[in-house]
Amino acid sequence: MGGVGLPLERATYWHGGVPGLMVGEYILPPSVTGTAVTLSAYGGCVEPRPGYLPTRVYVTPEHKAAEVFAALFPGGGWVYRVEPEGELEADPGSTEPGLSFACERARIIEATPLDPLTIACILESVLAGGAA
Repeated sequence: MGGVGLPLERATYWHGGVPGLMVGEYILPPSVTGTAVTLSAYGGCVEPRPGYLPTRVYVTPEHKAAEVFAALFPGGGWVYRVEPEGELEADPGSTEPGLSFACERARIIEATPLDPLTIACILESVLAGGAA
């Protein structure tokens, strides 16, 4: 099973978001879970970003990027090391090639809560215009 960018067998993928999921569980797309809490919603956007697909789960090979996504989750989220399932596609809405990919679902391999200090530092950096 391969995909766009790095082959799945050699890459480590991360997802940052909703807290409290456990190893072995799946991160499922909003079209399945019915959640309205998406990255676009974190920023107060009513409309999803261009290229966003609610039928996909978004993952990144960059741990720091997953930390930013988790920190932006309302109340603070967790970072998950995941194994993407289904076809891995480049995220058409990503402004940085290779930073974000979409898949059907992702199985959780490791789950880590972000500590409040890390969340505060990331949010301060984002508010100051940095990428964290």
